Amino acid sequence: MLKRIFALALCVLMLIPSLCACSSGGDDQGPYITMYLTDEIYDFDPAKAYYNSGATAVVSLLFDTLFTLDEGGNVKNALVKDYYITEENGEYAMMITLNDTNWSTGLPVTSDDVVYAWNRLLNPHNDFEAASLLFDIKNARAIKEGDERIDNLGAEALEQKLLKVTFEGPIDYEQFRRNLTSLATAPLPESYVKKDDDWAKKASSIATSGAFKIGRTNYTNVEGQTAKDDYALDAKGNPEGGEAAYQVKTLSYFYLERNTYYYRNAEKDALNSSVAPYRILVDCSMSDEDIIKEYKNGHIFYIGDIPYSVRSTDAEYLKQNAKVTDALSTFVCYMNQNALIANKKGEAVKLFADKNVRNALSLVIDRDEIAKAVVFAEAATGLVPTGVFETGAGSSFRTADTAILVTDANLTAAKKLLTDNNITASDYSFSIKVAAYDDTNVAITEMIAAAWRQLDFNVTVEKITTIQNNDVLKAIKDEVNNKSTDICDDLFVEAILRTKYEVIAFDYNAFSADAYSVLANFATAFSGMSNNLDSSVLTPHRTGYASDAYNNLMEAVYYVPYFASLDKETGYTFLGKTFYTKEEFGKLYDAIKGIYEKYNITPSTNSGDWAWQKAALLHEAEKLLLADMPVIPVLFNKNAVLQSGELSGVWGTYYAPAVFQHTTLNNYDNYTYIVKSKDAAGNLIEEKHSVFAYFPEIDWSKAGTVVEE
Repeated sequence: MLKRIFALALCVLMLIPSLCACSSGGDDQGPYITMYLTDEIYDFDPAKAYYNSGATAVVSLLFDTLFTLDEGGNVKNALVKDYYITEENGEYAMMITLNDTNWSTGLPVTSDDVVYAWNRLLNPHNDFEAASLLFDIKNARAIKEGDERIDNLGAEALEQKLLKVTFEGPIDYEQFRRNLTSLATAPLPESYVKKDDDWAKKASSIATSGAFKIGRTNYTNVEGQTAKDDYALDAKGNPEGGEAAYQVKTLSYFYLERNTYYYRNAEKDALNSSVAPYRILVDCSMSDEDIIKEYKNGHIFYIGDIPYSVRSTDAEYLKQNAKVTDALSTFVCYMNQNALIANKKGEAVKLFADKNVRNALSLVIDRDEIAKAVVFAEAATGLVPTGVFETGAGSSFRTADTAILVTDANLTAAKKLLTDNNITASDYSFSIKVAAYDDTNVAITEMIAAAWRQLDFNVTVEKITTIQNNDVLKAIKDEVNNKSTDICDDLFVEAILRTKYEVIAFDYNAFSADAYSVLANFATAFSGMSNNLDSSVLTPHRTGYASDAYNNLMEAVYYVPYFASLDKETGYTFLGKTFYTKEEFGKLYDAIKGIYEKYNITPSTNSGDWAWQKAALLHEAEKLLLADMPVIPVLFNKNAVLQSGELSGVWGTYYAPAVFQHTTLNNYDNYTYIVKSKDAAGNLIEEKHSVFAYFPEIDWSKAGTVVEE
């Protein structure tokens, strides 16, 4: 199984700060630490790292955000050195000063990089669900809807390290800072990103701001396997059309390397002054069984995602040794309401546009049994995962009292729901897409498909692979065919982004630790989807879900800080050109007012009221969403890791169980080859070789031993 490289590589790269400067001579850059972190990753773009629960943990090693959440969920400065709030002359703003650090290219991380990344999220031509995290910034919503120029965003780079953020009005500043802990909002280097959508797939085209950078990615062909892609892009960025078959490839290994410019003066500071590990090696070629075996044998020192097949076969060992915490991630199925499903009559029907079908499919899933099989998971009782805040650190949105879903299966009720609505399940055939490289998600999807077959639907599981890149890239237009041969296209992620699915199953990750980040994008105005600038109609959520009731409820959440200060007659100028007439605004104003009255929310200018008011409304939004069921929650994911006692300095954040910036490996010199030989004059020569020189084919029988040659 090729997905295992990443974990092995990471372990090899860790080094001991106290030893790296003196152990084996002046050329010693530190130890290599082997780890297994997660499944294969084909794109390290921080704004796209939310379709696999392990991807965010890896990408967080590569990119820093302005703020971060410590292990207790408290907001702490990261790239931000300091900030202050100013409220003068009717203007509400945050002044932010950035720390002195650099991209992996050596260039400084600047306030321009922040503005560029935010403009990218809000660009009306782009699809980014996290865009609504920035909607409190002045003109942000109007820009996303195409009603305001992008250079009028209330985020201004005053100096290289000084950023001014102007808001629409008084806001919950603490929540805004939490929003900026999201990887999706991380600063980005424009000169790299604007070259291609595939800028974040390989070392030579990516610049990172975090403790690590991409050292290398290596892909291999899967012999005898090809896959179709009807969305290959031509030189103009348009689909080529057709159904040509492309070579299936897989990630064989990759490694991360220390960002030597991370909070470091390259002329004065030691190499390990800010980042201890030299390289993190990831070998994806190991089987599930070999990963655990090598961990027990002391050849792998950290496992960030315990392989599915060993969770039950090695249950007692894992019970005693695994560290398990809540993940901010829910395994879900998206139901494409616009997908045309053929029935036996030869008719193309939008089967999933019927919420009765969606609810029947949810009812028949035995979440308890699936959670038991997965081991490191919990039956989902809602969409918002465990660990998400109610009002802030220390509070929980997900409690026993907030359960919405029944977690055992109810086949009788599901069949009755279909029968009562004249739906004959045996008339329909459809597929569930799932990433082929994620064994756990494949297993979950197979169990879901089996449950749906009990309703007599003809359900198949389509395991989506990765292929040799087939898109024409702007950045290499001078090369043959204008196509890069050393990157892969992840057809699974592309299926989500292009809505090329009937049902698709994946890990739905919270963009931040607030329920708003989980629920907002199901509302049309907050979907983050690209918009047709020639039309006033906004693009709904990727599932096609568009509910006036849900849209208004999410607007009520958004307007909590603003509503008490708005006047129905003049407030339509609020948010730039979002509202064209007083009548349009008045209709929304009345709808929001009615929602507040229904749920006993008294509009307030007291910021202390806003967090609990939003939370109350978000609970109602989740109930409404799961009554309509455009997305079927199945499991709340858990972080389950194994950490060797040979490692120290492993600490995490609220989002990721491990951050390896200061991780050390005891006696890392033992993990090298020592070779003794004689020169022509008969003199004994001793050479020491890093295990990395032989990666991924590390001969552990020689590591730390003397070999006579």
